[in-house]
Amino acid sequence: MRARSALAITALLLALPATAAGEGGVLASASGGVHWTIPLPNDFGVEVVNQPLSFTARKYADGSVDGHFTYHQIVEGQSFNFGVDVTCLVIYDGNRAKIGGEIETSNDPTLPPGSFAWFQVFDNGEGANAPPDRSSLIGFGDEAANEAFCNSPNLPRFGPWDVHGTAQVNP
Repeated sequence: MRARSALAITALLLALPATAAGEGGVLASASGGVHWTIPLPNDFGVEVVNQPLSFTARKYADGSVDGHFTYHQIVEGQSFNFGVDVTCLVIYDGNRAKIGGEIETSNDPTLPPGSFAWFQVFDNGEGANAPPDRSSLIGFGDEAANEAFCNSPNLPRFGPWDVHGTAQVNP
């Protein structure tokens, strides 16, 4: 058998699908950056400024999930900031992503790192004639609540609200 050159082996490896740890091929993804304000009057009794919610999440063929989202909310002049490592991503209805994960950074002492946060976004298409994308508020709780949220097809209890920016959901 004739030995292959290093160039031929490199070309062969580049032609193979990615198999990095946890990959096995991306099955679904969601990403975007959105912001919105919930003005008074509303069910909360205060104006809620959600700015920004930036996210990226990927689900791989082997079932693993990765990604990150950051969330900044202002209520009655007080800012709350969260950085969350994504642990679940489920796509419903072809355009709705439920994303949840473990809080890694937080300036809210009632929601420390190790708590969980989740939300859902709606990708309503692109272009001048497309309706706005939408988002729920962020929910908070423990790991079991996070998994229950992602694995339930339920729509948001509050919202969703039209957002500025864009959400991309790829089932």
